[in-house]
Amino acid sequence: MDGARLNAIREQLCEGRHADVVAQHEVAARAGSYADWPAGLDDRLLSALAKRGVTRPYTHQAEAIAACRGGQDVVLATSTASGKSLCFHAPIVQAALDDPRARALLLFPTKALARDQVRSLRALAAEVGPGLIGAGAYDGDTPPEERKAARTRAHVVATNPDMLHRGILPHHERWAPLLAELRYVVLDELHMYRGVFGSHVANVLRRLWRVCAYHGARPTVICCSATIHNPRELAAAVTGRPDFVLVDRDGAPTGPRTFVVLNPKVVDPATGVRRDYLKVTRAVTSVFREAGVATLAFCRTRKAVELLTRYLREDEAGVTPGEAVGMDAAAQARAELAKKKIRGYRGGYLPERRREVEQALQDGEAQVVATTHALELGMDIGGLDAVVLAGYPGTRAATLQRSGRAGRRLSPSLTALVLSSDPLDQFIAATPGFLFDEPPERAQVDPDNPEILIPHLRCAAYELPIVLPPGEAPETMVYPGIAAGEIGPALAYLAERGALHGERGADGAARYFTIGDAFPADKVDLRGGLEENFTVLEVAPGLASDGRILAEVDFEDGPLYLHPGAIYSVEGTTYEVLRLDWQPRKAYVREVKATYYTEAISQVKVRLVEPIASDPPRGRGLGYAHLVRTVPGFKKLRFRTHENVGAGPVHLPDLELHTLAVHFTFGEWALSLVPDPGRRAAAALAIGHAVHHCAAMLLMCDVHDLGHAVVAGTAETGSWAPVIAGRGGRVSTDAVMQAGASPCLLLYDNLPGGAGLASQAYALGAELFERVITAVSGCKCARGCPTCLGVQGAGEPLGSHGGEVRATPAESPGLRGLASRIAAMQSLPGANHVTRPPQPRESLRADAMALLMGLRERLRGAA
Repeated sequence: MDGARLNAIREQLCEGRHADVVAQHEVAARAGSYADWPAGLDDRLLSALAKRGVTRPYTHQAEAIAACRGGQDVVLATSTASGKSLCFHAPIVQAALDDPRARALLLFPTKALARDQVRSLRALAAEVGPGLIGAGAYDGDTPPEERKAARTRAHVVATNPDMLHRGILPHHERWAPLLAELRYVVLDELHMYRGVFGSHVANVLRRLWRVCAYHGARPTVICCSATIHNPRELAAAVTGRPDFVLVDRDGAPTGPRTFVVLNPKVVDPATGVRRDYLKVTRAVTSVFREAGVATLAFCRTRKAVELLTRYLREDEAGVTPGEAVGMDAAAQARAELAKKKIRGYRGGYLPERRREVEQALQDGEAQVVATTHALELGMDIGGLDAVVLAGYPGTRAATLQRSGRAGRRLSPSLTALVLSSDPLDQFIAATPGFLFDEPPERAQVDPDNPEILIPHLRCAAYELPIVLPPGEAPETMVYPGIAAGEIGPALAYLAERGALHGERGADGAARYFTIGDAFPADKVDLRGGLEENFTVLEVAPGLASDGRILAEVDFEDGPLYLHPGAIYSVEGTTYEVLRLDWQPRKAYVREVKATYYTEAISQVKVRLVEPIASDPPRGRGLGYAHLVRTVPGFKKLRFRTHENVGAGPVHLPDLELHTLAVHFTFGEWALSLVPDPGRRAAAALAIGHAVHHCAAMLLMCDVHDLGHAVVAGTAETGSWAPVIAGRGGRVSTDAVMQAGASPCLLLYDNLPGGAGLASQAYALGAELFERVITAVSGCKCARGCPTCLGVQGAGEPLGSHGGEVRATPAESPGLRGLASRIAAMQSLPGANHVTRPPQPRESLRADAMALLMGLRERLRGAA
């Protein structure tokens, strides 16, 4: 896209028809910085690179290659499309040329990215010399004969952490040709290994290092990351290797980049309601579409991808709602062409459909693709000119990564961020410098989380017995990253429950191992759920069999998207769910010409069940929590207008979650600041919304990785007394918020076992509430609105429920320490239902600010 064309599009976006321009940011083009090739590289490799147009490396490439060749662990953190792949391609190919026995293992978070890298490596290897270096993919789609070749003959195996966990480590004896000669392990897209997934991957790598040592190898580690605040720290935490060389001085050239931030216009000044951000995204994307600009439109949810795909196709074909049936031949031709030009891409699509879209992007057939973060990673999808972000992605790091998908040929590029009404988005609208001037966020993992660590210890004991030598000091490392004093209680915990068998040998050493043929790894899912996904099957009229497989849906999302009566979409085509079989996880659908989509009504009941840390003077605590998720019904919303046109009940089993939660209590100061129980309850609920979103921003996690609830408790005692009116009975606001009782705000990890997010929120303390106060006070509304205080601020009830909080002692074990955390692993079933308070008074904003400042001062120790 040339500069004149870019400026014309930018001027059109800035006309302000649908949104106000709150910021424009220019990044000037940057010339490349080059260096000489490190010494010792084979002429065949250098000749092959020259044939591919690489005659000299960028400075960061030369630095990384030299460090890798010197046996140092390297973490590379440079911009998108800066040639990071060469930094591990060159050392790996050179190692194979030096020693034909040398092997490398490449780990990618997705199968598509792994296969893309295999194609690239094979092309380079062919230039070096036919038959000298073999590369193969090993994933769930790899045929048996290719799996055997990868295991026995390939110099380079590209896979994902899931296959390493389930397919390689439990069978490491069969993989001895790879593991015994393993010289390099590559973790690409390191920034993706954070939270629960990253904590699981860290434990898989602990097991890999044990197995490598058993086979006599200690590979060099190469990590490649997008721009984050702590790449070296994250690499060390995920791999357990402490001494990484950080390469972050980017020498790659870039074209000029323009970033425009758009805030949908306010349509109701009294309530602060803005234009629907997805409608504005459609209008913005259409500017690029009409100009013929290759564009990626990133959406935050799968449903948003489907809606945007549908709307853009209708716009491209000139079809208005209601015209889909009875179109003439010309209109049908336009509609078919629109299906090719406008594509959707998200998780849940079958691999064949995803690869079809990837190829359409590379070939230029697809002009606009609406996608989730699935296309955020560095897969080669051809040249793109523009990126549209439908809502703030949640972190500055992800924003930079997605923006970097445009302008990959050094041409000018443009990114348009369309803000939603969420607090994070509106915080950016008020302070756009946060997006452009602040450093990227920190990425965190917690590999010692007992819910994650303990299952991996059982997997490790299956692969090789875990041995505790006699007389070892508690601080001695007997397992990668874990001292004897910490791992001993964990192994005892597993042995007591029959998950491991322990015996003491004649030398006094304790050996732990598994008994039986079952693979423990099959019961550990790295990405958050053990339950099998739902398969979506299209049922044709009169068809006796199940029908063709249409898509897959995660188990946790099944009740939300596949309940009977739901409208399920695949690239804009709508299907009605006829039946959902909980076992064997099948949903039966038929294609329909729907004029509406459905939205499930989700409710959560929560209670604390076991403390971990307590700080009564500051009114905060940390502990294990038990949640029950229910989907009692669904709404029918008309396409485009989002008008509610109906509803229906849902009768499906509840889902339970055991996780971590931090709680903040309102002391007697809250009773004096907001004496009215109803107003106090409404303000507490509104605060919950704001704290939830601001915490997600500070902790660099998706807003859906956290949840929040407001419950009732007695003040200043360090224990909790629930106020309920019968088991499951409804409770009035005045009963819950009676005199002598005060609200308690819970913020919980929305992930099994927790990911350490609640622990980090506990540690943030006053800093968290300082950020919330900034967000609420910076809002331009008069008395609270959906942006600063959630839908509660617009006079509507919140779509979540509180729950009973079980009495717990004030004293608790320390926050850290694996042994104490294992001892606290208890949970109780059941939860009681508490209703929401009535609509807020006009003083909601003032009440919320009073409570927020009171919480902040108390956490500072001043209250």
